[in-house]
Amino acid sequence: MKLWSIIKNVYIYKIWYGWIWIGSLSDWKKILVKWWALPKSTVDIKVVKNKKDYIQWHIITTHKYDKDLADWVVFCPHYFIPIWASQQNQNSHKIGCWWCKRQIISYHNQLKLKHDIIKDWFEKIQISLPDLVISPIIWCPLEKWYRNKIEFSFGVYISWKENIDNRRNLWFHKQWEFSKIVDIDSCWLVSDKANKIFEYIKKLCFDSDLPVFDQKIRQWFFRHLVIREWFNTNQILVNLSVFEDNLKKTYNEKWNKFLETIQKDKILTENITTFVITYNNWLADTVKSDKSETKVLRWDWYIHENLKFNLDDNTEISSIFRISPFSFFQTNTLGAQILFSEAQKMLWYVKWTILDLYCWTWTIWINILKSGIWSNLIWIEVVEDAIIDAHHNAKINWVEDNCLFIAAQSEKVFNDNAQLKEKIKDLWAVIVDPPREWLHKNLINFLSELKKETDFKLLYISCNPITMARDIWILIDNGFKINRLQAVDMFPQTHHIEVIWMLY
Repeated sequence: MKLWSIIKNVYIYKIWYGWIWIGSLSDWKKILVKWWALPKSTVDIKVVKNKKDYIQWHIITTHKYDKDLADWVVFCPHYFIPIWASQQNQNSHKIGCWWCKRQIISYHNQLKLKHDIIKDWFEKIQISLPDLVISPIIWCPLEKWYRNKIEFSFGVYISWKENIDNRRNLWFHKQWEFSKIVDIDSCWLVSDKANKIFEYIKKLCFDSDLPVFDQKIRQWFFRHLVIREWFNTNQILVNLSVFEDNLKKTYNEKWNKFLETIQKDKILTENITTFVITYNNWLADTVKSDKSETKVLRWDWYIHENLKFNLDDNTEISSIFRISPFSFFQTNTLGAQILFSEAQKMLWYVKWTILDLYCWTWTIWINILKSGIWSNLIWIEVVEDAIIDAHHNAKINWVEDNCLFIAAQSEKVFNDNAQLKEKIKDLWAVIVDPPREWLHKNLINFLSELKKETDFKLLYISCNPITMARDIWILIDNGFKINRLQAVDMFPQTHHIEVIWMLY
């Protein structure tokens, strides 16, 4: 199949995680349509990728769609609707940020589609295990305004085709055009307060007359703006990333004046808990690098969040967590409380040691230790700053004596750690919440061997059902059994899903 060739009147019948699966060609290649495709729609498509085992298409026209599925009620004025989709909606937006691609579908139908995705991906496992329960997906308390973290990029947007020459932008990268930043003034996934702070700091930056970073030539100054807001404590952290190489001397006077403005600004004082500056000269498009340096401009280095969890007996336990500027924390606070409350219920009756292999900078299992149900918790995390925060969080919640903290890669930590091997002799459960990719094969092998010696439970939490299904199947082949799956919607308006498995 040649690139850019067109096929008309293709019927899309099934949705996949992040993609749409149409069917198979005669050579068994899958046909995938990305982004805005809807089940039960008829479209014209063109080839954009021809890979070994699949062909990827983009839609150029839509002829028919399921009106019961897509209501086309778009709440965000910056939502981008492509040309083919705008045929269905007279109020389409030609320029937007491209991120909340599921807005055209009602939230009720979004949940239904996500549940169908879960059933499809785990159908083979469920057929082999007829007693497996796949519970209905739990909805998010907020359809909008739910994110506690948002990261913006400074940049230029120059397009002679669109007659655009804008050298001061602050928002997201335009999808498929890495060097361009679309300039927009608000996001409906974060709170009104976060949006107002964003607009205020944006104006301060642009009024400073300091240049913004150009992705193409890898030069100039302002790079990223990160805002983190904690819902239960009403605290906000701002991290401004700059590229200072060869510029501090040139713009030193303006930069010092800008820093003085930030430090004395009354509005920032009243609304922001802490403000840090990250000096990052790394060319990659990241807020920080191994060689970057972050300094506190004003207030404290840390902010705190108080999370509340409902246990199986309807008891509510709350814990305080300290978060530093680069600490990982679930981006949906209210959704995280639901997700980990469900996870806690699955491991409710525990009397011995728990091993948490990806504890990040915090752990929800602090609450179980506080309740007195568990006796010991071993935390492992590769990021040392995360372990420092986790240690502190255990201390301020009075469970430090019941914890062991290890900064190491989970797949390598058991090779030569005699203390850890001794600690896990009375292991009751292992918790894994890995990165998006998958569990490392060495870790799967270790857990499989450990299962032969210790009859522990395995709680698996993942934001990627595709890689999770693969790992679960390998674990089943290695002797594990499954009794329950629970999906939780943490990210409305997107295709992302959080899933919890209990293996034993």
